[in-house]
Amino acid sequence: MKFIPVFDIKVGRREKKYVNDCLKNSWLGQGHYVSKFEDRLSSFINSKYGISTTSGTTALHLACATLGLKEGDEVLVSSSTNMASVFSIVYCGAKPIPVDISKENWQMNINDLKKKITKKSKAIMVVHLFGHSVDMDPILRIAKRFNLKIIEDCAESLGVRYKGKVVGSIGDIGTFSFYSNKTITSGEGGMITTKSKKLYEKAKKLKNLAYGKKNKFQHELIGFNYRMPNVSAAIGLGQLENINEIFKQKKRIYNRYKSNLKDIEGLNFPKIEKWNTKFIMWVMNIYLDKKFPLSRDELAKKLLKHKIETRSAFVPANQQKTLIKKYKSFRKFKCPEADFIMRNGIYLPSGNTISNQEIDYVCEIIKKIVKRN
Repeated sequence: MKFIPVFDIKVGRREKKYVNDCLKNSWLGQGHYVSKFEDRLSSFINSKYGISTTSGTTALHLACATLGLKEGDEVLVSSSTNMASVFSIVYCGAKPIPVDISKENWQMNINDLKKKITKKSKAIMVVHLFGHSVDMDPILRIAKRFNLKIIEDCAESLGVRYKGKVVGSIGDIGTFSFYSNKTITSGEGGMITTKSKKLYEKAKKLKNLAYGKKNKFQHELIGFNYRMPNVSAAIGLGQLENINEIFKQKKRIYNRYKSNLKDIEGLNFPKIEKWNTKFIMWVMNIYLDKKFPLSRDELAKKLLKHKIETRSAFVPANQQKTLIKKYKSFRKFKCPEADFIMRNGIYLPSGNTISNQEIDYVCEIIKKIVKRN
């Protein structure tokens, strides 16, 4: 069997057609594919406005800046996440407060969230992890009670629905990533979405250096250059127009893995909660418990010997040495469930082009490893 990467992508006919159009007409920087991609994406998730950016990280930073987060503010954020979520808060001078997750579904723990709210709390950044939504109704109630803004980090959950509502359209601002391993890609790229005209206009201004209206070079705010290139938007638009086929492949991959691995003792799949009315696998993540005969790291090493690449779960915010050094109080923020997933979580090859034969091979090797141990 050839080497099976943890993720790969498929670039289709439409993406190539749109990129060639950009090249033919020299529309490499700004162009009409940018506005088309913004309009289609915001419409797809039932949000009014979309503002494209250069990456998911800059989308998060732009969202924080648009909400006016500043030094002295605290933002409650899922501890188990890519650190782009947490760092975007730091970029604004605000302090991230790591909130634990539920081991069962890997999503933000509402009870832990409540315990960590203070007078300095200004926002909640929920992270819809691995294609599953956070339980948003209690988040919305808490936000209303304490006058907190809500940022939805949807980098891993494009198209996912919470009680029928598309994630990214529920809070004040949603953010998306189109990095090469995301549900759809533009190579690098991101977007924020909102239903607020006021937030839209501010975000649009900030992402484009906050140029002045009367005199362009008399800047109105301290802005950023977060403009998505036209050629990147062309790729993203082509991918978005093929989104249903991408969802179909993700469902095939998830069901195939689950069918093959469901009877292995000690190997667990995160629970899909009833509130998550449309689950869309991002990557095939699992976690191991004491009944599994090997540690997560031992399993990963043995799979790699069989040319099967894997990835470990995120190191949560409360365990990040650079954040502990920066914020002495970080040592008191306990997130035991996120710590458990850090040690025991792993995701398996699940790029959109992986074949059923390759999935079966990965599962066969896991079963053989278990049997030998």
